Amino acid sequence: MIVFSYSFPHKKTQDFILLINALGYSIEAVIASRPRKLNLPAKKYRYKPEHTGLVEVPEMCKNLNIPYYEFDNHNSKECIDILMHLKPELGIIAGARILKRPVIDAFSKGIMNFHPGIIPQVRGLDSMLWSIYLGLPIGVTVHFIDERVDAGRVLMREFVKIRQDDTIIDLSLRMYETQLLLLPRVLKAITDDNVKTENISYEDSGYRKSFPYELEDELIKSFEQRKKEAI
Repeated sequence: MIVFSYSFPHKKTQDFILLINALGYSIEAVIASRPRKLNLPAKKYRYKPEHTGLVEVPEMCKNLNIPYYEFDNHNSKECIDILMHLKPELGIIAGARILKRPVIDAFSKGIMNFHPGIIPQVRGLDSMLWSIYLGLPIGVTVHFIDERVDAGRVLMREFVKIRQDDTIIDLSLRMYETQLLLLPRVLKAITDDNVKTENISYEDSGYRKSFPYELEDELIKSFEQRKKEAI
């Protein structure tokens, strides 16, 4: 199993590596991508918890005896050369940007992504925010990636309910924890050779970019309305 990660302290990277290790699965290598400035637009409100006390990824891998490789880009020739040498079966994304076909094809079983949205209806950036604003189901999708963004064969979905006493940060945290909840389930299914994937149509792509600043007040109103309708 190969874990794709970021090289800098990152909550999902840290939690996925620690959970996989705690569950007794072997990580052949962690392949990390260095920071890159993304120039994403500013947000009017904060929607995610701020994490502190995270461990440096190289240090964590060293202490867990996990081989660690770091590149400017997961799609680099150096990264692909390492994958060709390792001949991995399964990959898990704990932190990565868009992976291209040569990387995907290096894995005999595939690369799994844990997307904080229900695909194909909601793909791309700020999926939770778009789901709230558009009145769509909220949840997490585990899927084998292909060359498209947040697309491919679906393994599992888990829907997440809005509660009447939620803040939007509460919901964001529960969405993240749902990814952690699904990780051992999907790993067991793969280990037991009990995986059934769903091939779905992406004709109505559902792909969206960063949630626009000018719609954020309407988003908050939509969230408050959905809280009132929650059971």
